[in-house]
Amino acid sequence: MLIFLAVLGGCEAKLDLSGVEKSEQQAVKRSDQFLAAAENDQALVIVGRRGVVLTSFDRGESWQRQQLTGDTVVDLPNLVDITACPDGNFIALDTNRKIWLGGADARTWTSKKIDTPEEVVDLACDATGAYWVVGSFTLILKSQDQGQSWQDMSIGEDALLSRIQFVTPEHAVITGEFGVVYTSEDGGKSWFPTGPVPNEFYSAASYFRTSQQGWVGGLQGIILYTEDGGKSWNRQKTGTSSPIYRIFENGKSLIALGDQGTILSLHENEWRPLTVEGLGFGYLRAAVPLEDGQFLVAGGNGLLRTIH
Repeated sequence: MLIFLAVLGGCEAKLDLSGVEKSEQQAVKRSDQFLAAAENDQALVIVGRRGVVLTSFDRGESWQRQQLTGDTVVDLPNLVDITACPDGNFIALDTNRKIWLGGADARTWTSKKIDTPEEVVDLACDATGAYWVVGSFTLILKSQDQGQSWQDMSIGEDALLSRIQFVTPEHAVITGEFGVVYTSEDGGKSWFPTGPVPNEFYSAASYFRTSQQGWVGGLQGIILYTEDGGKSWNRQKTGTSSPIYRIFENGKSLIALGDQGTILSLHENEWRPLTVEGLGFGYLRAAVPLEDGQFLVAGGNGLLRTIH
């Protein structure tokens, strides 16, 4: 028996971990869950769950990986949004009620707490460089000192606000749960209800091209369009039942992203699918327009692709 065990020990193959080590060194991992992207004139940045930050200095040809840490080993940042402010600096939103400041090159990140009991969902920078955060219970917060302090401009209604956009320096739009639409004509000093979107529609995605022309998207592949600033809405054909998570401008085209690798392009009043091989069935949430009609998308399961 001892001889048999010795023979087995002598024949045992050495465990090959080279594949694991190679995977650990890769910038993108299959476990990554990307949620948002932004760019300035220096860098393109993608953020996601577990504090993952990908940065490219060559328009997506190569990537550098960082993983931000929280206050404890289990308190990893959950980065749900990112934007580049007028001064070029990046800020990212963490659902752990924090913002992360990344500078213009996105190399070094520092966090600042947001003093609110509400859920934080989306952020924006206005033309003056002020930070805006929206979230649950119609939370609207504004910071004019880079997150050191926050002015509470919340409306006090029981609805989650999912998207804030400054269309112009003066005109801003907030959309969210129960079809709510709030607009501002004075750079965010005051907010007024508009609409609402019919049937208490939850706007998971929202994009306004002008103060009057805008789109919202959400569950069951529904996309609605307004041409009067949100006072009335019309449904547009999409041909999909997959939830819509993002609507953005790509040159002269309008693109919508969703679950199940859904990519739609608007042609007149109808959304048509773009067929892209190898996308799989993960969600798509993050996007950045590139040159010559190309755009970069990112989402679940480490999905990161340039669409030609």
